[in-house]
Amino acid sequence: MPHFWNNTNSVAVFPHELIPDYWKNQACLSVELSRNKNNSFGVKPLQRGGGKRKKLIIDFDTLPTHIQEDLGDPRKLDHNLLYFYKTDSVAVSFYTKFTRPDGSHLNPDEQQRYVTNASVLISILKLRAKHQAERIKMGMTLKGLNNFLCDESNSFNPVLLKKFSYSHNLPTHPTRFKEALNQFETEFKYNDQDWPFNFLSVVKDVEGKRKQNARIVDDLTECILNSLFANIPHKPTATEIYRAYEAFLNGYSEVYNEGTGEVYNPKDFPKLSESTVSLYLAKWENKAATHKLRSGDRQKYMGQYKPFHQLERPKFAGSLISIDDRNPPFKDLDGNRVWFYNCLDVASGCITAFVYGKTKDGIITDFYRQLIRNYTQWGINLPDGLEAESSLNSSFVNTFLQEGYMFQNVRIEANNARGKRIERDNGILRYNIEKKRTGWLARPHAKSESNQSGNSKVPMIPFENIVEGAIEDIFELNNSQHMSDNTKTRWEYFLEMQHPELKPTNWQAILPHLGYPQKSSCNTGYIKLQGKARAIAQNGKICLGEKLINVMKAIEGKEIDIFWLDDNEGNVLKALAYYQGRFICEVQEMPRYNRAVIERTDADEAARELQSSYVATVDGFIRSQEKSLMKINVFQHPKPAPENGFFIPGMKRNKFTPTDPETVETIDTDDEEKMASVPSVSWQNAFMK
Repeated sequence: MPHFWNNTNSVAVFPHELIPDYWKNQACLSVELSRNKNNSFGVKPLQRGGGKRKKLIIDFDTLPTHIQEDLGDPRKLDHNLLYFYKTDSVAVSFYTKFTRPDGSHLNPDEQQRYVTNASVLISILKLRAKHQAERIKMGMTLKGLNNFLCDESNSFNPVLLKKFSYSHNLPTHPTRFKEALNQFETEFKYNDQDWPFNFLSVVKDVEGKRKQNARIVDDLTECILNSLFANIPHKPTATEIYRAYEAFLNGYSEVYNEGTGEVYNPKDFPKLSESTVSLYLAKWENKAATHKLRSGDRQKYMGQYKPFHQLERPKFAGSLISIDDRNPPFKDLDGNRVWFYNCLDVASGCITAFVYGKTKDGIITDFYRQLIRNYTQWGINLPDGLEAESSLNSSFVNTFLQEGYMFQNVRIEANNARGKRIERDNGILRYNIEKKRTGWLARPHAKSESNQSGNSKVPMIPFENIVEGAIEDIFELNNSQHMSDNTKTRWEYFLEMQHPELKPTNWQAILPHLGYPQKSSCNTGYIKLQGKARAIAQNGKICLGEKLINVMKAIEGKEIDIFWLDDNEGNVLKALAYYQGRFICEVQEMPRYNRAVIERTDADEAARELQSSYVATVDGFIRSQEKSLMKINVFQHPKPAPENGFFIPGMKRNKFTPTDPETVETIDTDDEEKMASVPSVSWQNAFMK
């Protein structure tokens, strides 16, 4: 792919992007360059090759017009900001962990909006620096630069909606836009940490005092918005859906249910803003239903026309992982092949995670869970980069596979085997290790004769034996010699060469999508999970003091949602609690201590002290609340006697006077009647008397 050369406006092209489509080989291209060496026209180099480090680079502007059109000019983008725009991982980290004074986190909609606003402002700053440098270089004035940046920001919104299905809500007036930009680009300190930009300036209602409006978009309204796609034959934008919804509310069109025949009344539906419509249409569950109408076959187009890169293997483990599914070349007794999904650390060549099954159903979610388990229990941070195919991963690109969430850099391609390093390393498994096993299947059209099928019949293998053999092959691969360092195995290289700048796992960004959901409740400061009463925690530590009280105010006695993940032994690895979609706290097992004092260890004493502090926090808060109660007495006035006002016209009656129970006459009962009513005597009295 052509790219800018040395921070100039020149565009560079590597020879492999021109060979063999436009020149037969390197020699033919070199002849062309030599022929045009003294001419003012023809193909020219930006840098001549020589030695191992200095590579030949071609000037894009000297290529023939038809080649330039085929390769594409990076200077001709749909919008200037597309060259700079990227979801900022630092912004994702800030907004997913930001809390208001009451301890509440931002809801998912707020997080997405603020991350988008911050990422757009960062791209605006990069665009401003480029234009300032160009204007100063050409002796031009900087007057009007702010208006230009504001116009770029405003015109970028339709491009965001078209390419990413979300938009920003930055100020549209140049004066307000300049104020927001100047405030954002100042460094500031938050929670004892220095941040490169003032991310807090983007947040609305930092103190949390604004009254939250009730949710006006119910399930039926959301269903109507999705169903409006059916009335538009082309791929509609969110703006077109908003206009169609407005036409329905104003009576210009009717919406009815084809299944039931019900005609919906516009008066039963709320008026929505264009940003609200865009926000709900951008939700993953809604995009999944309208993906074909909205996105078409874009992935297939990219797979057919996007050129591949020739890349060098990373030096540090954790810099990049490559994932893909594969079928070990064996057939089970039913004639089917087993499905594996593997993760390859590109630098070390280690397979660090794998799952298997008879089908691909649900295998991708189990794979990401297993990946998190392994890295967490090894005490290693999750990798920085990911490369994967889109067939199984496309449904996650708007959740935990967004850049900055689970991985900092994500590249997902469709039908491009050359774009994933694991495809080539799978050949090592197939031809160097698995080939030795009984039942190995050769490729139908293998180029090497040694890899072609023989004349004997290949036996089928039981499913369990195939899985056991495949796992043994992975262990053999990981314990084999490293490709470039013959003093270490792949596994040793993986452990010793971890990149020092890998980011810690952002559990709040990934666990709501990958964790197991469970309903629970908080009672007396404990949350039940897997039958155990677990404590409230924050940042890996059990809460005490004000933090504990703030969480209990939010969820004590209420039903909450827990998303948790187990480790390889089945124990809880990590658990997060959410209330009404908002992150509240972590759920952590309380350490126990021995009931017998004589058997307690130092760890037992530490656990006893922690539990005592936990209980004391709640007791102390209750006592302070009790002391704050005012002493109030209530004086009860006697109730007035009811009046006997009921009557029937023309009817006379004798007034009935209730008899005093103390003067009621008692009538003695006859002895025979008394005997008839006396209960039977117990057998003890009858026997003893």
